[in-house]
Amino acid sequence: MRSFRVAGAMGALVLLSSVLPGCIARGQGTQAESAGSKSSGAEIGTRGNNLLKASSFDDGKSVPWTTSFTAPASGSSRIEKGALCARVENAGQNPWDAQLRHREMTIQKGHTYTVQFKAYASAPTTVRPKVGMSGPPYAEYWSATIDVGPEPRLYVGKFTMGQSDDATAELAFHIGGALAKADVPFDFCIDDIRLDDPEFSGTASKAVAGVPNVLVNQVGYLPRAAKVATLKTPSKEPMEWQLAEAGGAVVATGKTTPFGLDAASGDNVQLVDFSSFDKPGRGFTLRVGNESSHPFDIAPDVYHRLKYDALAYFYHNRSGIEIKMPFAGDEKLTRPAGHPNDRALGGWYDAGDHGKYVVNGGISLWTMLNQYERARYSGGALADFGDGKLAIPERSNGVPDILDEARWQMEFMLRMQVPEGESLAGMVHHKLHDESWTALGTAPHEDRQKRVLFAPSTAATLNLSATAAQCARVWKTIDGAFAQRCSKAAERAWAAARKNPKLFAPAAINGGGAYDDNNVADDFYWAAAELFVTTGKAEYREFVERSALDKRFPTEAGGHVSSFNWGTTDALGMISMAIAPGVDKARADAIRKRIVGAADVFIKAQQKEGYRTPLQRTPDGKYIWGSNSFVLNNMIVLGLAHEFTKDERYLDAMIMGMDYLLGRNPLGQSYVSGYGEKPLENPHHRFWAFQANARYPKAPAGVVSGGPNSSVDDPYAKAAGLKGCKPQKCFVDHIEAWSVNEITINWNAPLAWVAAYLDEKGNK
Repeated sequence: MRSFRVAGAMGALVLLSSVLPGCIARGQGTQAESAGSKSSGAEIGTRGNNLLKASSFDDGKSVPWTTSFTAPASGSSRIEKGALCARVENAGQNPWDAQLRHREMTIQKGHTYTVQFKAYASAPTTVRPKVGMSGPPYAEYWSATIDVGPEPRLYVGKFTMGQSDDATAELAFHIGGALAKADVPFDFCIDDIRLDDPEFSGTASKAVAGVPNVLVNQVGYLPRAAKVATLKTPSKEPMEWQLAEAGGAVVATGKTTPFGLDAASGDNVQLVDFSSFDKPGRGFTLRVGNESSHPFDIAPDVYHRLKYDALAYFYHNRSGIEIKMPFAGDEKLTRPAGHPNDRALGGWYDAGDHGKYVVNGGISLWTMLNQYERARYSGGALADFGDGKLAIPERSNGVPDILDEARWQMEFMLRMQVPEGESLAGMVHHKLHDESWTALGTAPHEDRQKRVLFAPSTAATLNLSATAAQCARVWKTIDGAFAQRCSKAAERAWAAARKNPKLFAPAAINGGGAYDDNNVADDFYWAAAELFVTTGKAEYREFVERSALDKRFPTEAGGHVSSFNWGTTDALGMISMAIAPGVDKARADAIRKRIVGAADVFIKAQQKEGYRTPLQRTPDGKYIWGSNSFVLNNMIVLGLAHEFTKDERYLDAMIMGMDYLLGRNPLGQSYVSGYGEKPLENPHHRFWAFQANARYPKAPAGVVSGGPNSSVDDPYAKAAGLKGCKPQKCFVDHIEAWSVNEITINWNAPLAWVAAYLDEKGNK
């Protein structure tokens, strides 16, 4: 149960008054004072004293106000007649299970605050407004209990802050549990809300710079590769462009190429191609008329640091080990070991929560091992990820660091396999996570939720079979005993999955993601292909050749024109057969041709995009959850096509995908933390939660957001007015916007793969 601490003198009286008679309620707060019954908004404070970023809702937006419903509570919100209304479908068990809240404001010690709002409900009910911490231990600085009814009334209260400054406080209205006197469903509405501090001046939020009309890769471009920018303009005629170096001198000129309406963004655009300029330098800007881009570099090493930062994500998200200096890079990012008593120790936390999932860990692990194998067998920069290259504790053990990091996840997945002698021996547990969702601002070692080990599934079993087979061949000459352990586990899992081909995970999402998958033909193909590559056994080759999936390389995954994601994995087996030794040349060559054909499909789609994104909208014209991961996975296919053919078209297409992720998009947003003029700052993460609670750190550099999602599933994104957004504009950089700003291991793994490949080619 969530507990509260009330700051200051308990039992002090707060008088909430109304402009209408008979509306007095008692509350509790710190050094509270009474507010006169004739107070008005004008008397309470000036506009500049108001800490709230949204006090009224006439523009149809409520952000940063959002709803929060904790199961079993449920409901939604909407703007109605200029007021923010919460519809309560289920009131839940606790007052805070259903609430409206506003976060991101500073409450300072010794300052006196006035709270004012209008409130009403569709039927008489009780409401508890409070100002306090937005996360554990949920200390309160002021609160009250009031009765509301169908008549809109004005309520006023006052308090003096008695605790230390809180840089991430919230004003919330608890409306659930025993407070809910009305029969569900009922509506509770607020309007004209203020939280005034006479000592506060200025706007409640920092000024946000506008999006430039000349959009570029904000990090930079490789000297001898494609350099393309996108210009927003209503003009349909070619326009003059200028490339200026840091000192202002113009070093190249040309004319734009009109494109027209870009359907994915809704923008009218033109393209600026300055690929012919190959002189390295720092701080270039691109100008078209009076418009200018963000500064950027042209250098062979623009992706050098990113390839390491992207991999550092995985150390930071390790479970069961202390994250410490010097490996963490910053004392603020250190923490004790999380969940040391898990049934299966180790592994990576999947995303913003504290869950560990075999089916998502599988593709992430595969991508990391494939990055190693691709470099090993193609003459790539393998030494860049050798022993001592990554900031991890195992950096001096004589093993390539990228494999040390991969082994942390591999060991966890091996522990998820059911031992011999038990029911369903050889099968693999689907996932392990909390019984209920934890709050933002909860480090792994602070998690007090009960941990749940979920039943085995066929999909999880085949994920282990595939990655353990991959492990067996990768570690064969590095650690023979570990390779044998992986080989045995892979074949045990395969045999168990053949006996239990339809053991599907339920769509259970409380406390963790579902990752349910009831079509595992692709997983069987993937596992058989990896086992065939590793063992050469006829059993696995015959399974691959009999499969209907063996006839093509896929170009549809998750609804997008793409080749793979966590739920569509047969392409992973094909890529391994195309790269790793152990497959006859005729088969490998045939698969390589299919991969090149898929890359051609992605280039064709890219040419139809005004921002040259290697991603096509779904058939119903949308981007789905984690759209940036589809961009990245398509870039891997483009990189492989370049590797197999040496055709620069594929490398250029891959580069333009990275341009999109690093700022050449309609929002001018770099989707990677620490990179660009407008980098990702507030991903959805329990520990990297500075925006929600200043006691926690900001995200380190190299973290990629899932990006635009047309579904707009979370309350914050809805409150931001994203409903009906054009696909590439369905995004907001906020920690509570989990449907558009989540981060996960299976999105950062391809970022690391792509950054490493581009850095390798940039140096050539």
